[in-house]
Amino acid sequence: MVSVSADQVRRRLGLTVADISDEDVLAFRDEAAAFLSEEIGETINAEDCTISEANAIANLAAIYCHLKVAGLSSTGWTVNLGQLTFTGPAEKTASLEFLKQQVREFIQRRKRVGISLKEDA
Repeated sequence: MVSVSADQVRRRLGLTVADISDEDVLAFRDEAAAFLSEEIGETINAEDCTISEANAIANLAAIYCHLKVAGLSSTGWTVNLGQLTFTGPAEKTASLEFLKQQVREFIQRRKRVGISLKEDA
């Protein structure tokens, strides 16, 4: 099991401690873990998770960090992450879109795998 660190999140988009503090990054990390937990219907702990979960958490937290650093709000998010679009330099936009796609695919995989059949009593 692994833990998602502030540095792992910042590295996703080339951010530094000067751009965003550990405190803010870790708060976004925890928000990302809570969002993903809600989406897949099981609890994910950002301090004790699988590599796949850690990647999804770090990717989503990095997007949150970018929104804060850029002074944007995340009100465009929908439950399925489908309505968020990015503008800006092509390389940054491509990075953000890649991270968003990775998060979306993680959610889809886990929802598909997480389906369980209940027996009637």
